[in-house]
Order: sequence, then C-alpha cells, then structure tokens
Amino acid sequence: MSGTSKRKSGGILMLILKFAVFAPIITALWWTCLPLYGALLGKICGFIAWAFLGVPIESSALVAAGWFNVDSTLNFTVNGHEPAMPIALLVTNVAPYVALVLATSGITLRRRLRILAIGIGILVAGHIAFICVLLGFQEQLIKVQELPTAIAQFYLTLPFLLWIVLAYWQRILGYIGESGKRR
Repeated sequence: MSGTSKRKSGGILMLILKFAVFAPIITALWWTCLPLYGALLGKICGFIAWAFLGVPIESSALVAAGWFNVDSTLNFTVNGHEPAMPIALLVTNVAPYVALVLATSGITLRRRLRILAIGIGILVAGHIAFICVLLGFQEQLIKVQELPTAIAQFYLTLPFLLWIVLAYWQRILGYIGESGKRR
C-alpha cells in the first residue's frame, strides 16, 4: 500500500471514529432541544398553512413524549380536530449532518461554520416545507401514501448529500476538471 493510500484510509478511519463519537452526543443534545424546536416549527408552519394555504389552523402544540423526546408529536387544532404528527424522525436529520461536518478534517473554522449554517438552513426549510405540504394537502396525500414515504426517505439521505456537496464541493470540481482535461 502506498503512502497516499495509507493517508487516505487513515483519514477515512478518523472521519468514521470522529463521527462515531459526535453522532450520539449531538443526537442526544438535539433530541433534548426537540420540544423547543418542534414548538417553533408548529408556530411557523401553522402560520404559513393558515395564511398561504387556507388551512384553518386554530393552534399548534408540541407534545413531548418518550425517552429523549423521540415519541414527540406536533399537534395542530384544525376545525376542532387535533391531528398529531410524529416529529422526531422528521427533524432528526440535523444531528447526523452536524456530526458529519464536525468530524470532517481539513476545514477551517470559518468554512465549517458556513457549511453548518447553509446545511442547517436547508434542513430547517425542508422541515417547514414538509409540514406545510402535509397540512395543506392532507386529503390528497392520503390517496397517495407513497409520496410522503418517499419524501421522508429523501430527508433521511439529505444530510449526507448536503455534507458531500458543501464540504467537498471544491474537491469534486477538481476531480471533474481533472477528468475533463484527460479526455
């Protein structure tokens, strides 16, 4: 094995080890903050659904439940009914994203903070969009249950896609540029 191969495999091993340390800690911290974040999401999404989608939202509340709040639900009062939406699985994608960015070596603090801000902003916007779509188009989505499941699967992979693009974009462009020159 050449020196370059050893360095690459050592770098990958360090990334995996750092991620293994950061992920459970950040996930536990994130789940601890879930009641506050979920309540804020409820207010934002309730307002958007009421103001722009015509959903008669009367109120929203986060009901924290389960160990580390993992069984928490976001409840909206709509025409006297209170549909409950499990929230923990939807918003948990923030924790692995943060852990991946923190575990990545060779990134300056300023760039790391920028990558975190952009990625978390995209994830939060995705959470808001997903909840608003569920609120606004609930009756239509009941008929096509595969769509919310597919979107949920996308949200599971989104942290990894964001990490690759935001943390390694320059390297990716370098590889593309190098392969384009060879042809």
